[in-house]
Amino acid sequence: MRKTILGLLLCSMLAIPSVSADTATVARPQQKDIQIRVNGNPAALSQPALTENNALVVPLAEAAEALGAKVEWGTGANRDTATIERGDRSARLTIGSVSLETDGRTVKLETAPRRSGGDVYVPLRALSEALGMIVAWDGVGRIVRVDDPAALPAIGTYKKLSELIGKANERGNLYRRGDILFTTTEGGMMESPVAESPLNVAPVAEESLTGAVPTDDYSRTNVQTEGVDEADWAKTDGRFVYQISGSRVLIADVSDPRAPKLAATLEYDATERFVPQELYVDESRLIVIGQNWISSPVPLVVEDEGPEGSAPATDRKGISILPVPEASRSAVTAKIYEIGNADAPKLVRETKLEGQYVTSRKIDDALYIVSNKGYFYPTLYETAQDYEPWYGDTGRSPELKKLPIDRIRYFPGSPDNTTMLIGALDLSKSDREMQVSAYLGSGQTIYASTKHLYAAIPEYVAKGDGFQERTKVHKFRLDGGSVVYAGEGSVPGTPLNQYSMDEHQGFFRIATTKGNMWGSGEAQSTNNLYVLDEGLKTVGKLEKLAPGERIYSVRFVGKRAYIVTFRNVDPLFAIDLRDPAKPSVLGQLKIPGYSDYLHPYDDNHIIGFGKDTEVQSSKGSETGEPMAFYQGLKMALFDVSDVARPKEKFKEIIGDRGTHSELLSNPKALLFSKSRNLLAFPVELMEIPNKASGGKQEITEYGEFVYQGAYVYRIDPNEGFKLRGRITHLSDEDFLKSGQYGYDDSKAVRRILYSGDTLFTLSASELKASDMASLAERGKLIYPVR
Repeated sequence: MRKTILGLLLCSMLAIPSVSADTATVARPQQKDIQIRVNGNPAALSQPALTENNALVVPLAEAAEALGAKVEWGTGANRDTATIERGDRSARLTIGSVSLETDGRTVKLETAPRRSGGDVYVPLRALSEALGMIVAWDGVGRIVRVDDPAALPAIGTYKKLSELIGKANERGNLYRRGDILFTTTEGGMMESPVAESPLNVAPVAEESLTGAVPTDDYSRTNVQTEGVDEADWAKTDGRFVYQISGSRVLIADVSDPRAPKLAATLEYDATERFVPQELYVDESRLIVIGQNWISSPVPLVVEDEGPEGSAPATDRKGISILPVPEASRSAVTAKIYEIGNADAPKLVRETKLEGQYVTSRKIDDALYIVSNKGYFYPTLYETAQDYEPWYGDTGRSPELKKLPIDRIRYFPGSPDNTTMLIGALDLSKSDREMQVSAYLGSGQTIYASTKHLYAAIPEYVAKGDGFQERTKVHKFRLDGGSVVYAGEGSVPGTPLNQYSMDEHQGFFRIATTKGNMWGSGEAQSTNNLYVLDEGLKTVGKLEKLAPGERIYSVRFVGKRAYIVTFRNVDPLFAIDLRDPAKPSVLGQLKIPGYSDYLHPYDDNHIIGFGKDTEVQSSKGSETGEPMAFYQGLKMALFDVSDVARPKEKFKEIIGDRGTHSELLSNPKALLFSKSRNLLAFPVELMEIPNKASGGKQEITEYGEFVYQGAYVYRIDPNEGFKLRGRITHLSDEDFLKSGQYGYDDSKAVRRILYSGDTLFTLSASELKASDMASLAERGKLIYPVR
């Protein structure tokens, strides 16, 4: 095929004109022209590609030829409809329609196919992905790459499995010495200009990543990315509250908040050994995800010399095989209920994935569940078949299945010898079996956008007498209830959690800490931010932030990032990401304390939740250097309207040392509504008894338990935080019985939700309804004791 230069103007995504089917506008070239490569080969197109509605469109016939696909046009009334087939994948589109049908579902196109000059122009990304291919924009080379899915190597045999496990164990123990990390420093900045992707990545409003929702009738779970739901301990659909209480799921009718009532209870038989952990709710279904045990025939192999004088049967030296009829394995189970009548939820489907629950995401009708199959020692299993993970989906069969070892892939170089399983389910297709994929060398840090899932895997690269700590990022395309592996990238350091990762307009951003806080020289910690393109190639980086500190929280908001690091003081960095090739610090602020979680309020304000701190001078420190000790819970409202000079505009300190909130480790515990001027979260309050009377307080002294419940605030950028009141489920008698630290955990408020003008506080034993304006109690529901 001959190489064709495609003329496109793409100085910025926001500069691309919106083009309808009736008025096609061709962008005029002013930069280096964009190329299209299919599996590495230049696409031979006789006509240049066009940009319409932020999508790259190409002539259908020639694009199909380059993709190796066949096009068939309908006849008669269907003469404007084309079916494109490639292997076992197909796409069906119609001129003038923004709907593309593929794999039994409908995808909305950014621009409708249209005729022009004898050709039919179609969006390149949508067509390619419908045919099962991976599309990536190379902003430095200005190349659109369309490739068949990348394939990680398969394990294949038990011998290979044992070899991989051995190497993983070596990596996990060889490079880390105690808590000291030996790392090398990489310097320099990439200066190549990077253009945003022309491949239907629509501009995103700055507030689109704040967890905002389009309506405010009732509260939703505080999630990282709009459009990507996350499971939680409790949810509401406005009329009913669904929550977990021990091993039960309780459904409360709150349509009359003066008299909330228990509508249904989902009890799980003890023989099933199912423990619910999180749930989802939408208009038609309730999904309960939990842990249970599955039984499977597995001969257990143990190291045993046997009784003196005996000769146990062995398959290799020192290992004897004990036949065990059934062995229990931990599994993640998703129970799917129809709730057309919430009073009588109907179990319609159940899926299982062997392993421990890691996380899940729900995007429209697609559910994705991630589990980790436990730590594996080859000597505990006799054959590869004993290692192969179990899974099941009653939508197709009541029987469990095993994933064959030749279908299990591995992440090369991973020091982790557990196995990550991803279950992908199209909830709208009851007859379509859950897709299961497995990867040896798993990670716990998972981020998902509406289109992709990213798994961060630690890796340690030998460097002299030590090692270089890096993170391998593996990317998967989420394809309406299926998962397609899309490639990998690598950056120095390790991310803190899912909030350290983000996808925006085709770029993946990740913040990491490299090294050790207490190290020196090259071993000293630094904090870094990297920008990767769609192919996960690093195109921009900002390194060596706050040496000797580590990241405590990160939040990406559109084309900015906010990073909090800490050792003795809390630097808040505001970072500019408008040019992906040159991320830069816009401003920073150093204050006492630190933030474990950052939540966007609006374009000009960020809320931080963490701990206040006091610094012990070097004279009183055992190490001879200043030491910071955390104190009470701290809220801060940061003003970033002058981003070069961010400031802590307001702060609120709750309690003394030991005060805690689940919010600090789980942002789902936060209730925030800007339109309602509402902020609420659970608090376990600890106070030092003699503090109010002027008694001496040591900065290492812990407070005593005095309260647990919801703290409800009014938040305003001009007036700050105003405590409206507190709501507890503990009685006066409960407080008297609590002692210094203890209280009845079943009465601990864990979530605060609202519906209409009523605020609901939830504990494992009670639901309390309170007036939104006055916080006066309206009604309560005491759950029956099991």
